Parts: sequence; structure tokens; C-alpha cells
Amino acid sequence: MLRDLGSLRTEYTTDTDDIPRDFYDPCLREASHYDRITGFFSSTAFHLIQSGLEAFFLENSGSMRILCSPRLSTADADSLVYGYEVRDDAELVTKLRGELAQLLRSSHADTARLLAALVASGRLDVKLARVTPKASIHNKRMFHDKVGLFTDTAGDVVGFRGSANESYLGLSPDGNIESVDVWPSWEGGRDAERARHAVARFERLWEGVVPGVTVIGLPHEIREELEHVAEDVDLTALLRDVAAGRIGRPPKEEYTLGGIQLREHQRAAVRAWETHEHTGLLAHATGSGKTITGLYSAGLALEQGLTPLILVPSRLLLDQWAKQVHELLGARSVLAGGGHDRWSRSGALRAAVESSRPGRKHVLIAVLNTASSPAFRAQLRPVASKVFTIADEAHRLGSPRFRTILEWLDTPWRLGLSATPERANDPEGTAAVDSYFGGVIHQYTLKDALDDGVLAPYVYHPSWVGLTEDEEERWDRLTSEIRQRYAMAQAPGATSHAQDQLRRKLIERARIAKGAARKVSRAADLVAEHYRPEKDQKWLIYCDNQDQMSLVRQALSARGISSLEYHSQMRGDSEATLRLFDISGGIVVAIKCLDEGVDIPSASHALILASSRNPREFIQRRGRILRRSPNKTVATLIDVLVLPETTQRDDPSWPLVVGELSRAIQFAGWSITQSSVSVLEDKWVSMGLSLSQLDEIRPEGIEDDEGEADA
Repeated sequence: MLRDLGSLRTEYTTDTDDIPRDFYDPCLREASHYDRITGFFSSTAFHLIQSGLEAFFLENSGSMRILCSPRLSTADADSLVYGYEVRDDAELVTKLRGELAQLLRSSHADTARLLAALVASGRLDVKLARVTPKASIHNKRMFHDKVGLFTDTAGDVVGFRGSANESYLGLSPDGNIESVDVWPSWEGGRDAERARHAVARFERLWEGVVPGVTVIGLPHEIREELEHVAEDVDLTALLRDVAAGRIGRPPKEEYTLGGIQLREHQRAAVRAWETHEHTGLLAHATGSGKTITGLYSAGLALEQGLTPLILVPSRLLLDQWAKQVHELLGARSVLAGGGHDRWSRSGALRAAVESSRPGRKHVLIAVLNTASSPAFRAQLRPVASKVFTIADEAHRLGSPRFRTILEWLDTPWRLGLSATPERANDPEGTAAVDSYFGGVIHQYTLKDALDDGVLAPYVYHPSWVGLTEDEEERWDRLTSEIRQRYAMAQAPGATSHAQDQLRRKLIERARIAKGAARKVSRAADLVAEHYRPEKDQKWLIYCDNQDQMSLVRQALSARGISSLEYHSQMRGDSEATLRLFDISGGIVVAIKCLDEGVDIPSASHALILASSRNPREFIQRRGRILRRSPNKTVATLIDVLVLPETTQRDDPSWPLVVGELSRAIQFAGWSITQSSVSVLEDKWVSMGLSLSQLDEIRPEGIEDDEGEADA
């Protein structure tokens, strides 16, 4: 019985605990059923569970159900259920069959045979779930949180959620830093409610009756192949062999650029791009190495006689790409925009393309504003067939301002890079980008980057303030106007002007929360409470605008805390400010730098005041903070939200709650400490809402293209 385990801890973390030994093994030994939602399932996890796995299947006659989400696929090459986005059942069968064959030829053949034997005997059932945008946020959270449930014959349940996938890297103490948040059903109170809610939700997901989630079983062709593999398998003996840990690691294929070896997700992305005839979008998290992947692809293009054209939104990114083109490709850059105008007088763009040869390599790098000009088009359009288009922050090309570039830039090879290619609330712009590049061909999420150790793990501390009376009045007034303008924009025959007016009102309302007055004093209080200069901490406080930045600096100064400021339009040497911060530490109060491509990997703490509802923006901001640095083991993210004391769905404050908590819950769910999820759930309940109403939360945002690129 699970109750025989005694008092379970509320959280287990791989950096201090052995999760398989301390949590999985004891629970499996007492359980008769194990249900798990996971991003992907790898049979290599079996040997970590050891005696618990053997007792569960052999002594308890246990059964296991695994629900994998294709939207949460990973580059783990030993995964059987890989989470493919496929067009039809035939393609799914082909891909899974190939994956099974690869496993059986690899050093993981034993665990592949064990998986086959468990499926064939009915002990293990695996289903695939496709989570669509229509799914509620709580159903999406079930997959992001990777909920698991141990159940015994008495009906007691040990529920848990956490960042770990059901894989070697997810569970091993030698793998990624992961944690699980545990709630036994017999403890009563909130733990019992969470367990009941998770059990009911899992059953509905498993049965495929949840709107927005499509669930299918393994195709019968794959089951037949698994049964064939299992024909001569001694399940008992194999369970004992796998528990002994006789498993190797597969060799890695070499992909190098300038002495840098590409990571597995980068290699997988290049292979996918080549398979799709050298076209496609890479949805790769900020900080995961998109630039290196793009430059590797540029090197392949140069070998084939094509000239890479790299499109960027800002001068800052133009300079960064130019530096890496020189260092890693050894090629000459021809720059257009961002203060570089020689190209327009000398015809340098067309000349570089026409003169390109193996011993004379050129790479064109252009700011979007310049690339959209008639003069730029006149030079490149005649030679577009010899060009390879690489678009950094490719979603920018979907704006009305830059969409014209896609209409004439007809290049044979195309590669788009973006953390989130989908433009918030802009289906037309998203469709234009998808059509040009051929859609997303490889995805590598922020969670994947955290799982693989590409980004630093983090702890998350949410805090909140309320709006002032004046801010509430403005928020309520704008909400009323937005409802009216939404009705006008949806009316038959509505013009683009109506849509634009709606968009502007949404942006105006969002800025009330970003610049909420009470954030300033809360920020100063949080810094005073947590900042430890003697530990060489490096804090970045991210503000929405210069007024907020100035007020925060004044509030810190009043408490005797010194700080520096950083923004792209500042007087003085902005780069010197960052160099001083990197060497000496301290506090930098900044605006926009996290959106402009500025790398500050040494930052140990981030205090976010400029909260964004646009999914891409908060993925970008967090990704930049989590970049690896030699002296940074774990990052700390402190988030100041704006939340009311109470709310209901029809209240004007409801959009504010949805925007703030949908982002915060995702932040919390991917943190190495799961306690912040409980903190947010408690706040949700304190506002007079039930946990089941979390289903109503769906993150939305608005694409703000104002001032989006340099000249």
C-alpha cells in the first residue's frame, strides 16, 4: 500500500536527491497502476528504476499507461515515441517503424525489446496526444507539467508533477536538473484536491474526450512489429537484465563549425532542413544556438555556390552576425543598413553574388528596413536564384511593412529562425511567413533547452501588486472600448482600419499593467530583501519604459542601493556599461535589451517588471537570462505581476488575470522548484476562483510592431 511509505516529501530535486531511488522505486513497489503524461518516453529510463520496475510488473502485476504529446518532442535520439508532427497515419507508421529499427540496431536494443514485450503483453499502453491551440491552458499544463499518478489496490494515489521527462536525462542524477512536486491523496486538503483533479483529467485525456486534444493509440502496424520483436523475449529475465543497468550510450555524428560541435538539436534541425529541400522554419528557443545553426547552414550554401543573405531586424543583430560570419565562416560580410550605405552606391550586393566562388566567399547581411527598399530589391532580384535567405527573428517578416520582401525574394534555399514563428493575433502575417519558408520543420522549446542543459536551470519567485484607483479606472474604460471595437472589427464588411484601432486599444491597455505604479516600490523592496552584493550577484531589472526605469533607480537610491542604467538610446557608452556589469556585478536597470538580442549571460538574477502577454516576448526574455555562464549554476527569476484581490469571468479585470497568470504558471512549471506553482494556485483560489476554472485561462497577446527595426 502506498500509505506504507510513510511521510513523502513535498518535492524531490535531482541536484540533491536520486529521484528514481528515493521516489520512483518506493512508489512502484507499492503501486498497482502507474499513469504518466510526458513530452516523450524513452525506454532508457527503465534501467534507472531498477528493483521498483521489477516489483511493479512481476510481483504487483502492475500496468502502466504513458501519454506522450507530439507538441513536446525532443532531440533525444533514443526515444521510441518521438512525438512526430505527421501529416497522416501512413507517415506516422513509417517514422515509428524507422525509429524502432534504429533502436534495435543501437546499444539500447535490450530496452527496446523490453518495451516491445511490455506492450505485447498488455502491461504497457502508449498513446499519442496532439494538443491544438484550442485546448484549455489547464489541459496544456498537464503536458507541460508532466503529471504522473501512482495508484494502489486500495485506491490511494500519489500524484506528482515536474519538469522531468520519462527518460535517462530526465530521471538520472547525472542528467538534467529536474524536480517533482508530490501530493498524496490521503493527506487531505489541497493535496487531495490536486490528486482527484489530476486523476479525473488524466482519464478524460486518455479516453480522448477533452476538447482541443486529439488522442490516438499506437498504429496497429507498429503493435504488430512490437509483438514480433517480443516473440522470443523472456520478460522476467529481461526485466532483471535491464535493472542491472547494462546500457550504453549511442555515438554522436560530427557536425562542427569553427571548432564548435553542434548539439544534437542543432544537428537534427539541419537534417530536417535538408530533408525539406533546404527550406523551413526553426522554432528554437532563445539561447539555444539558432545563430550557430544558421551559420552552419550558410556554410553548406557557400559550398554549393550560393550566397547567404541574412536578414535581421536591428543594427545590433547586424553587427553580431557580421562578427560571427568572420570568426566562424571566414567570409567577407557585405552590410546593408544600420549606418552602412556603401552597398547602394557601388552595386556591391549584386557584385558579391555574381563573383562568389570557393576562394572568394561573401555573406550579405541586411537590416529589414533596408531590405524592403526599392534600391535593395533592384540589386538582388535579378540574382535571387543564386541566394540563400536566412531570416533571424523571422516572424518580423510577417508584418505589413516587411511582407513585401517575401513577394520578390524568390531564393531556392530558405531558413527562418525564431523562438516563436507564430505572430500573436496576426493570422495573416503568420500565414505569409509559413508560406514563404514552408512551415515549421523543427521545434526546440525553452523546456527542451532546459532539459538538455543548454540553458541554465532557474528558480522562480512570483510576486504581485494591484492597480491604483486611477489605473483601474483607465483599465475598465479601455476594456469597455475594446469590447465595442471588437464587435465592430468582427462585423461583416469590417475594414482593416477597425482591426488596427482594436489593436491599438489592446496595446494601450496592456501598457497599464506593464507600467503599474506600485511595481516600483515592490521592486525596490524585493531588491532590498534579496540582493547580496558580497556574493557578487549580477541583477538585471527589466523595465517597460524610461520613466519606470528612472523611478526604480530613484527608489533603489533612496534605500542606499546603487545601480546602472542600460538602453539603446542612452548617453555614453552602453557597451562599457555591460562590460562593467560583467566584471564587477551589481544592478543594471534596463529597457528593451532583452528584446534586442543583447547577450547578458553572466546575469544571475532577473527582476521582471515589464511583463508581456506576447508568448514570444516572454520566451525571448527568459531565454536570454538563462544563457549559460561559467560562474552561473542556477539563475533566479523574480516576477512582479499585477493581480486584483478578487475577480470573475465577466469582470473587467479578467483579461488582466488571464494575461498575468497564464505566463506566470508556465514560468513556475518549468522552474526547478515546483513550489511556485502552488503559490500561484493559492493566489488563484484566494481571488474566489476554483482550481477547475484554471481551464478558462488561455494565453493571448498582441503583436506590437511599432518601431520594430532600425534603418
